[in-house]
Amino acid sequence: MAYQLTEKRREAARANLKKAWAAHRARRAARPERPPHLKHAFFARDLRQSVILLGEDVEEYDAHLARFLNALAPASDRERRIVVRLAESTWRLLRGYQARAHAQARKLRRLLDIAVPLTLKETRGLAFCVVENFENDRYLLDRLKFWREQLVWLFGRFFAARTGSDQGFRLESAAKSKRWDHWADFYDRLEAGEFRF
Repeated sequence: MAYQLTEKRREAARANLKKAWAAHRARRAARPERPPHLKHAFFARDLRQSVILLGEDVEEYDAHLARFLNALAPASDRERRIVVRLAESTWRLLRGYQARAHAQARKLRRLLDIAVPLTLKETRGLAFCVVENFENDRYLLDRLKFWREQLVWLFGRFFAARTGSDQGFRLESAAKSKRWDHWADFYDRLEAGEFRF
């Protein structure tokens, strides 16, 4: 029997199309429009704009930036630019950790959405994949390493702008050098409220 387009079928198709468009508009209104290529915006030129496009909280980003400016109190335009870049780098790092967590959760859901009981051999394979999920994320780990190194470099530039020297601030020296050991109690002093205003 050949398909015949009757007036009743045409009206049903139009009604279904209206419902589909209404649902589509509701989904678009629920979240800001986001370019399909924008996943984490690690390297976005305008970080504030990427915050908007990713649907993140702009006020939270502005407060993050203000915290850095208040804590480091830049004395010149050069120091201010460095502090802004420090704030942006830490925001990107935090975003990277979130992206990594979301990616791992997505992989984990895909692994565990199994509709049939597994044999012992299949369960061992699943166990291996679950553990491997938390080890095998080279791209995000490389990006996070890049932004951590960027933080060290920017703090060196900040010290150089303020004092004329980077004060020997290096990631390795902070861990190994005796010169930096007296800062080991900084967190304890911070928790005790010593730096509150």
